[in-house]
Amino acid sequence: MPDPSDQKKNPEQVELDGVSEGIEALPKRVDRYSTAKKGALDVAEYMQGLPGQQHRDVSQRVTACGDYLLFRHFFTVDKVKLHAAQFCKAHLLCPLCAIRRGAKALAAYLARWETIERDHSGLKPFLVTLTVKDGPDLAERFNHLHKAQRELWKRKQRGRGSVLDGVAGAVWSYEVKRGNGSGQWHPHLHMIALAHTAPDAEALSREWYEITGDSFIVDVRPISQDDPVSGFIEVFKYAVKFSEQEPADTVHAWQTLKGKRLLASSGCFRGVDVPDDLTDDASDVAGLPFMDMLYRFSKAGGYSLMQVTPGTASETLPKAHSKARAPTTPSYSAADLVAAIRTRQTLDRGYGGSPPCRPPSRDVP
Repeated sequence: MPDPSDQKKNPEQVELDGVSEGIEALPKRVDRYSTAKKGALDVAEYMQGLPGQQHRDVSQRVTACGDYLLFRHFFTVDKVKLHAAQFCKAHLLCPLCAIRRGAKALAAYLARWETIERDHSGLKPFLVTLTVKDGPDLAERFNHLHKAQRELWKRKQRGRGSVLDGVAGAVWSYEVKRGNGSGQWHPHLHMIALAHTAPDAEALSREWYEITGDSFIVDVRPISQDDPVSGFIEVFKYAVKFSEQEPADTVHAWQTLKGKRLLASSGCFRGVDVPDDLTDDASDVAGLPFMDMLYRFSKAGGYSLMQVTPGTASETLPKAHSKARAPTTPSYSAADLVAAIRTRQTLDRGYGGSPPCRPPSRDVP
């Protein structure tokens, strides 16, 4: 069952990339990435001790993930974009990739919701949570939950009467963790359901028990029309539970669930494209002058700002991708240098002091 306070805490976990992008927020954003990177290293270290070449290969990918981050600050509009990084894209193992993937999905479905809200007046989003009884076998419990939710939607499609009959569209994701009391696997799903009126929670509970045979625990709550982001985050918070989970459980969940579809949609939410690229979309700031900020990770200190170098509006911006190298520096006009100093001063305030800027180099070693 979701904790009401989660809707206040989750934005910092999932991160609203593309929503809150100013330079003042960057230090906190980098700190979150640093915590996530450390969690990924714990998982990678655990995997190194497991038998089999696959575990060692994946461990190496996770270890290298996020070794450097290259941000671009488009200072004339105060937007910061993650321009380049190396990602392992193993989001079930790596908290850093989980944060980035969750943020991408959040942005994509929020954009679709804005279109739906404009074209279909009267539809409102509701947060629906469905659970099944805890059990020792993760694969069995997950399959049980997956089959039950499919049957729930089939009842709506058959037209024989279902609590979901009034739902025009939905998007949902699966979450797995250990139950607080049982210590056994507790799979559940969170859903954004769009309807004119809230699904009847009592009727849904009865119908869900008929389907599962072991669970009547459901939750239905409205999402603020003025601030839908906090409700949507509950569905896309891939990274939230990583910090609460032992590496052994994380690896077991990855082994059990890899290849399974953990995010799905129906109705007017169907067909949303979640980009595979985990860097930020910079199409809205193309052509604007910017500052490049290169961070490197160390186990001792987390991410450190290594250099700040200016770009220009006339530079042709390459398409952002997951293995981009630090760009060359085309020029250093007086305005560029002033902007670099201001960017650096802002970051120094956020961190309480950073290492001095190093001379700009043309490549990332």
